Amino acid sequence: MAAHLAHVMRKSPAQYSPDFAAVPMEIGPYKAKQLPTDQSIYRFLEADAMAERRYVSETSSVKLSLIYGSDWRSIHSPAGCYPAQGWQIVTDKQLQVPVPPESSTSAPLEARLLQVQKDETELLAIFSFCHPGGTTGDWAMQGWKVATGPRGAGGLVISLSTLTGGDLLAARQRLVWFLQQVYPHAVKFWYQDENS
Repeated sequence: MAAHLAHVMRKSPAQYSPDFAAVPMEIGPYKAKQLPTDQSIYRFLEADAMAERRYVSETSSVKLSLIYGSDWRSIHSPAGCYPAQGWQIVTDKQLQVPVPPESSTSAPLEARLLQVQKDETELLAIFSFCHPGGTTGDWAMQGWKVATGPRGAGGLVISLSTLTGGDLLAARQRLVWFLQQVYPHAVKFWYQDENS
């Protein structure tokens, strides 16, 4: 109720349009291939924009999902999606990722790290809920930030996953590094007027 009231009392909506093309198709030794958007998920979330890519190097791959919604109800938590797809959550940790130098914020990136397993496959995933002015790893906090933040700005989920290959430390380092590389480009659309 409080979030709805705060939402209604905000100033008139701003117009924001995420530019996922701003996220590089090459990150270090990784080259991306655009994946088709799952239309059933897109419709279910009522997202305003969504993109999925797979970044591949000679030794590993990372899947990136970007989901933007101008309303907090479009923002979902991957922590709920994995079990719904048959994955068992082995570990679930809050995480702070050092901010990249070219970032729009000086605070560490708040994220969540999941280790999930299905049959013999082990996956490590990291995701961060982004909103103007910051990030969180908590879905309820993201809903509040989006509902009470700049009207029309919405929120973004950056989700990255990789097979562990039995080396959890290497997989974690890979995902943390990727989040640092992707974040400044993914949220740039919120700060373009400030940088002009």
